[in-house]
Amino acid sequence: MNCKSCSSEIKENNRFCSNCGSKIVHDRLSLKGTWEEFVGPFFSWDNNFWRTFFDLFTNPKDVLEAYISGARKKYFQPFSFIILYATIAVFFYKFFPLDIIVDYSKDFTDSLNTSNPSAKLPKFDMKNYMESIMSYYNFLVLLLIPVYALTSLIIYNKRGHNFFEHLVFNSYIQTNLGFIALVIQVILVNIIGMSFMSYSVLFMFIHVFFTTYVFKKLYDQSVKQSILSGIKYFLLFLILYVGVFLISSIIFGIIMLITLL
Repeated sequence: MNCKSCSSEIKENNRFCSNCGSKIVHDRLSLKGTWEEFVGPFFSWDNNFWRTFFDLFTNPKDVLEAYISGARKKYFQPFSFIILYATIAVFFYKFFPLDIIVDYSKDFTDSLNTSNPSAKLPKFDMKNYMESIMSYYNFLVLLLIPVYALTSLIIYNKRGHNFFEHLVFNSYIQTNLGFIALVIQVILVNIIGMSFMSYSVLFMFIHVFFTTYVFKKLYDQSVKQSILSGIKYFLLFLILYVGVFLISSIIFGIIMLITLL
C-alpha cells in the first residue's frame, strides 16, 4: 500500500509513513475517531498546550528559548497560542460578561453639547461603548503585545535579543496571563462578586510579578536586579499603555459618534 499523503510505499502494519511522517489512518471517521483525532489531544495532559502552559511557570527559560532556537515542536507555537486564547476569550465573555459599567451617557453627551452648542449631538450610549471595550478587554490586551515587546526590549536591551524575539517572549507571557485572567475573573468577579476595579488592581500585580519572574529566569537575574527591572518595566509600560489606550478609545469613540450622526 502507499501513503495517502506522499504516495511512498509503506507496510500494512505501519502507523506512520517513514518518508513524510504522516499518521496512517485505516478506519472511517466516527464519533470515537473524531474525539481521538481532534478533541482528545487538547485535553490530554501530555500534549504541548498543557506542557507550554505549565512550563511557563516551572521552566519559562526553556519555553522562551525553544522557539527562537529552532526547537518548534516541543511547545505550542507562540502565535497559535495567541489565536487559541483569543478564540476562547471571545466565547468566554459571552458566558461570563463583566457587568461593571456605570451609565453616564447623559452626562457625557451634555458635556459635548455644552462645549459645542451648535452640534446638538444625540445621546451617546457611553454604557454600550464601555461594555464593548470591556467585553473584549483581554482580547484587546493581546493587541498590545508589540507594546509589551517594545517595553521588554528597552528594559532588557543589553541581553542580546531583538524586537521579534521579544515579540515571541511576550506572546507566550501575555497569553498565559490571559488564561490566568479568565480563571481569576470567574472566581473573584463572577462568583465571589469582587468589584472590577479591585480585580484590575490585583491582576496588575499578578501581571507585573509573573512577567518579572519569567524574565528573571530567562536572564538569570538576581532578586535585586529582577525587582529593579520589574519596576522599570511597569513604569515604562504604563506610560506606553495609557498612550495607546487613549488613542484607541478616541478613535473608537469617533467611529461610534459618526455612526450616530
